[in-house]
Amino acid sequence: MRTRRPFGISMAHRFLQAVALLLTAVALSACGPGAAPPAGTGPSPAGASEADGPSPSAPTGADTEPWRFTDDRGVTVTLPRRPVRIVAQSTAAAALWDLGIRPVAVFGPQRRPDGSKEPEIGNVDLSAVESLGEQWGELDLEKLAALRPDLIVTTMYQPPSLWYIPDEVRDKVEAIAPTVAIHVAGRPITEVIDRFEELARALGADLNAPQVAAARQRFEQASASLREAIAAKPGLKAMFAGASLETLWVAVPSWYPDLLYFQQLGLDIVVPEQTDQFYEALSWEQALKYPADLILYDRRSYVVPPEELARKVPTWNQHPAVKAGQVGPWYATAAFSREGFAAIMEELAATIRRARADVVD
Repeated sequence: MRTRRPFGISMAHRFLQAVALLLTAVALSACGPGAAPPAGTGPSPAGASEADGPSPSAPTGADTEPWRFTDDRGVTVTLPRRPVRIVAQSTAAAALWDLGIRPVAVFGPQRRPDGSKEPEIGNVDLSAVESLGEQWGELDLEKLAALRPDLIVTTMYQPPSLWYIPDEVRDKVEAIAPTVAIHVAGRPITEVIDRFEELARALGADLNAPQVAAARQRFEQASASLREAIAAKPGLKAMFAGASLETLWVAVPSWYPDLLYFQQLGLDIVVPEQTDQFYEALSWEQALKYPADLILYDRRSYVVPPEELARKVPTWNQHPAVKAGQVGPWYATAAFSREGFAAIMEELAATIRRARADVVD
């Protein structure tokens, strides 16, 4: 069965042609987790400062002991020492970065066409990490091998498929370094964040560090503030969506970790009739099927922005929320860290406070 992807991703990230064989047996044999890093490189990228967190380049006792971690596939990765040269998919990199773990390279969405950062890359300093490709199917295996990573971290939306590591290149990737995957779909974002914290702790992060403790406090305050904003607007119905010029995608909350958490906080979210995948796809002739007081709209760069829809798709302008001027941002690939997600909740709380709850019955 073909893997379904969160809405809009399947159209934006079609599989490219299978990656050609780029590595020789000799190159692969040199890329195991025990191989020495290339001369002149270190686990902290150039430009990182002490404020960015402790550098793991000087081994401690924990760095020289065997390392084990069991991921959400049930796969246990065992290495002779704690991995320090980490390569991570964008969302995983953002989660680890906020916990003090600095990947040497990232793959997956990083920059928008205008040069600004994609929301899912979070606080990662893109000038301080290598990029191994941004589009689906463009993971640069030759460059990956040259980095000699100890570990590759990604996410899963439909296990055991690895996000941004297509099945046809998976064996080649895992010949370079072992993979760890965190399942992010169908569970509240708090569970996803907990799993990334467990991984970060195993990788040497101090979860009691001041910046991590401050992020935890900010997250709790933002959750309480959002809950209060929702409670102050009884009857408010929100729809999470994105679109192309041909199709409106209405998100199914049970698939998305952020939406599941918003529901836990009391937000009434439109639930499409079709719930067997991440979204229900509607033609623009059907686009008024789900009325709502507020639309939270996907901010990813490949989704047609609301301003363009307003010019080119008349039906968009007929939706009650659009007519009422109640369209806010949705960061569909939510930040899987307390620091990153707190900012999202703060913005959503402000959006809800401004919204009217009487646009639709």
